[in-house]
Amino acid sequence: MKLPLLVAGLLIPVCAAQTNEGGLDQGKAIFRSNCAFCHGLTAQGGRGPSLISSNLLHTGSDEAIGNVVQHGIAGTTMPGFDLPKDDLAALMQFLHHLSGSHAAESKPPGDPDAGKLVYARSGCSNCHRIGNTGSIYGPELTRIGAARSLDFLRQSIVDPSADIADNYGGITVITKDGRKISGVRVNEDTFTVQIRKADQNFAFFDKSEAKEVIHETKSMMPAYTHLSATDLQNLIAYLYTLRGEQAAGADANKAGGIH
Repeated sequence: MKLPLLVAGLLIPVCAAQTNEGGLDQGKAIFRSNCAFCHGLTAQGGRGPSLISSNLLHTGSDEAIGNVVQHGIAGTTMPGFDLPKDDLAALMQFLHHLSGSHAAESKPPGDPDAGKLVYARSGCSNCHRIGNTGSIYGPELTRIGAARSLDFLRQSIVDPSADIADNYGGITVITKDGRKISGVRVNEDTFTVQIRKADQNFAFFDKSEAKEVIHETKSMMPAYTHLSATDLQNLIAYLYTLRGEQAAGADANKAGGIH
């Protein structure tokens, strides 16, 4: 039976709306399974930056966004996700939906040039590297502004023990003669442990020959609670500029999440 033209026409937007809602639900499920751990359940940022105000989502092409999702961002903790084509489309639809009601991100308050001086004065390069300058004792900061949210940057400065990366856990080895050697855990198994000390030299220990091996629960980085509100704001503004080009990289890791 043929439907009247008017009735048939009215059915089209209803079906399209149902398809759109289905895509959003699918995209939301994919986001929560793969992305929410770093970017937050509402994509407003957490360990990773906010996505709903991301300049990439607001100004980038679907191809550019999909390339970052699939291949990750080299030099950051953003991995690549090998999603099926339909899942990728649903995820992008969901992200566009979220970002539609939010303005593109703006620069944080503070003076980056003054923040760079705070960074130097505080001796941050003794543990961190930016480009080819600094130490590899702590996490590299070359692209930290693209990899972390502003709230996470602030927390990492004033309360670094709140979130310690797995590969920067601290260990203290107490030798049988009472010496204490502390550093970042590099390798450990049942019988041995290798640490990287603050002077960037490595130390290897046989656990059977050590008096005690302590896995530190606090970050090896001190809390910079002594910074004034202005210095803290300026330092965050400087770290935010350490972004580089936001492009996918072939050497980014592949995610092992739920697809």
